[in-house]
Amino acid sequence: MSNIYLFDVDGTLTPSRDKIDPLFKKAFYEWGRDKEVYIVSGGSFPRLINQLGMDIIERMSGVFPCMGNAFYQKRDQISANGYSEWNIIYENKFVCPRNLKRSLNSIVTKSDFSTKTGKHYEERTGMINFSVVGRNANTVERRCYEEWDAENHERREIVRKLRKKYPQLDFVIGGAVSIDIFNEGNDKSQILKRYFKEALEHNQIHFVGDRISFPGNDCSLAEVLRAHKNGRPYEVKRWQDTAELLKTDAFV
Repeated sequence: MSNIYLFDVDGTLTPSRDKIDPLFKKAFYEWGRDKEVYIVSGGSFPRLINQLGMDIIERMSGVFPCMGNAFYQKRDQISANGYSEWNIIYENKFVCPRNLKRSLNSIVTKSDFSTKTGKHYEERTGMINFSVVGRNANTVERRCYEEWDAENHERREIVRKLRKKYPQLDFVIGGAVSIDIFNEGNDKSQILKRYFKEALEHNQIHFVGDRISFPGNDCSLAEVLRAHKNGRPYEVKRWQDTAELLKTDAFV
């Protein structure tokens, strides 16, 4: 039985929204040699290239950005920069429901967290990413919100309220400071149905993520794998945990 490896990015391979550690990048690149490895992230494809570098992306068998709402695979053709060209295999569409953005703006206004930097939601393929502190926040401001939210559980409460108000959508905690919003069912677990359904019957599929606990954005994929005899989900807290995991027997 062969192994297939799936990795989240923020908090799993990199610090949240930051670039991969240079030493870990080298180790991960070497570890991935002759293995079937995929990225499954809430981030966009260009952002993943920025965080991981094109060398790591080239090593992957495929990339599922935007919560699996898109899928990219390499073409045989090489581009002018010396790297492979990538095909979009599929993309899901997301039509923002009426009043959703108004609800998000209201949440920002009413939040007890004092720092709000603007650009509070970003439309991505098949989803919206929402943040109270805002995407203009610097590293210190993001860390302050992350620590505040860990104590006050604001994102968990936002998810609870929005799920009740918009039952046709799903809302999950993503990254260190944000919430991912998408059509119900279009979470990370969709990649198993769309691409790995047959592979799961004949291979062990290992998935590493930092938001496996409910209502994290890795939860749905981890739950489906946990329920299958060939599924192997692993929860980490930071990229250093992943670095240690790669040394264990299941990842050799």
